[in-house]
Amino acid sequence: MSPALLPVPVAKDGDAVVTPDQAWTEDGTALVAPIPPFPELTPRSLPLDNRSAGNHTVRRSDYPGGLVIIQTDHEPTSSPATLPILASSGSQVQVTGDNYVTFPDGFVIWFLAQ
Repeated sequence: MSPALLPVPVAKDGDAVVTPDQAWTEDGTALVAPIPPFPELTPRSLPLDNRSAGNHTVRRSDYPGGLVIIQTDHEPTSSPATLPILASSGSQVQVTGDNYVTFPDGFVIWFLAQ
């Protein structure tokens, strides 16, 4: 495979300690506490969705602070768990199957304060 055709890895913007308010296998909420040097360190209570891998859009209008996404059948083995943060100052984030490959136990979409 030529270098131009190699997949581009999904980069994280930081990490957070995520404590779910229910089992990882259930939709609900979680307390998300970013770990320094992430630029915003105030913990947030965010919705948590347990989803099958795939492509979808996470919109700030639907999830103003962000969203915790846990991949069905790949839930973290401990609670709390340290998950990567994908930060955005925009109005939406495109999630692709690559996110689920790179971060199989889950990840946090974090909309930065504006």
